Amino acid sequence: MARKKGQKIKFQLTKALSIFRKSWKTRRATYITAIILVIIVLAFGSLFVLKKNWFVVAMVNNRPITSIELYQKLNQQYGQAVLDSLIQEKLIKNEAKKQKVAVSTKELDGRLKEIEEQLGGKEALDYALKSRNLSLEQVKDQIKTQLLVEKMLGKDVEVTDADVETFIKDNPTAKDLSKDKIKEQVRSQKINEKFPVWIEDLKKNAKISKFI
Repeated sequence: MARKKGQKIKFQLTKALSIFRKSWKTRRATYITAIILVIIVLAFGSLFVLKKNWFVVAMVNNRPITSIELYQKLNQQYGQAVLDSLIQEKLIKNEAKKQKVAVSTKELDGRLKEIEEQLGGKEALDYALKSRNLSLEQVKDQIKTQLLVEKMLGKDVEVTDADVETFIKDNPTAKDLSKDKIKEQVRSQKINEKFPVWIEDLKKNAKISKFI
């Protein structure tokens, strides 16, 4: 009888300990979750104080304009155009890689120098970049993309003497340019004419998914 009673007490103690352990695990998980949430809130609070411009981009009569509002407005007005431009750049670079077409540093610097001379020197170039809120690296990337297109589409472009004569006839001021310069401009025109059809073909053959 005493033995049965002892076994019963032992069973009850074991059951009580099991319930306590489960309860402690639940409370422990709750405490840990609460601590993590507090840390996150404090971290974001500190970040907001230290990097306020990440969240608020302007104040008007003590009312904030948030970065989210700015992003939404920009996205509504220019989002689709910018996205299409980024997709186009990606397609061009992918096709260049596929065709093993590359632009050397010498070619890139040479084209940049041409643009600088056309604008009237380095100061004029710097002013043009600043007024358009562009960095030199961004311009170099645009030039690189343009040169890739010229290399890929220019392989089959021929400029004849008849093309040069037609160009001079249509552009009387071009007669003061050298024949090589005129050929370059005619070649650029022909490439520009081929580009829309070419880029559309790339889009048709690519898997493109838009999420905005």
